[in-house]
Amino acid sequence: MFVGYLRKGFEKNLEELINNNHLFELELLKQTYDIYPEFCFAAYEQDKIVGVLSAYKFDKNIYINVLETLPANHDILQRLIDLFVQNCTNKNIFFLIKDSLIEYIDQTVLKKHSSFSLFMYKGEAVAFEFSNSTAKQVNEQDYSTISMKIDSEVFNDKRDAYISKDAVFPNSLKLSTTAGFLHSYVINKRHIRISPWLMKIGAFIDAEKLLRGVLYYRGLKKIFAYAPNEVGEIVDLYASYKFKKEEDYTLFYLGEKPNLRLESMYAI
Repeated sequence: MFVGYLRKGFEKNLEELINNNHLFELELLKQTYDIYPEFCFAAYEQDKIVGVLSAYKFDKNIYINVLETLPANHDILQRLIDLFVQNCTNKNIFFLIKDSLIEYIDQTVLKKHSSFSLFMYKGEAVAFEFSNSTAKQVNEQDYSTISMKIDSEVFNDKRDAYISKDAVFPNSLKLSTTAGFLHSYVINKRHIRISPWLMKIGAFIDAEKLLRGVLYYRGLKKIFAYAPNEVGEIVDLYASYKFKKEEDYTLFYLGEKPNLRLESMYAI
């Protein structure tokens, strides 16, 4: 097995990883590789990729946005993380990982930040009205200004390029109010991811408007998000709109603990 930098033309080598996980984010990986190829690593068995890691650098922190292995290769998770850390000048790193995989990473170095869950909507009917007047309240008109301001407050970091273009896709749906914003994008033919979705503290009514908006426009597909378990209002909102908690995750960090405002983070 070779563990090193992700090589160009990697898409053809990912077939088994993609087939193994219906939520594998190929487009996110490709977009990250175009921006930060130096933060993309993979484990190869001949021409097959059995594990992959990619990360995005902000001003203060680096976020690992793809971390995936085949079930038979979970033991290389730590090798991928170690290789990334060795080649990373900024040691303030954070990432989500399934709780079922925590045993494969070194917790003497990595520290737990907070608990998250994967919430999934599978098209169950939810009774709500979404009128033209509501649509006007959650449009994209002020998305750029609102998203960058609130994102800075929630993440305590400078992520302007990430929010404005690097985490945006041709199929992105941008919704916003004066109190927050919600970005969603297509993962594959069946799945939509909400990321990021950030609100001002206490903006529960606006948060509900945005969730209704994404269900109205995207509701024919499965919709998922990763949200903090520690904020009851957020968990309750997902539950009230038929999102089911499917898997538990933990946010880990290395270096300085990221100063994240979880009560505003409806989806990371």
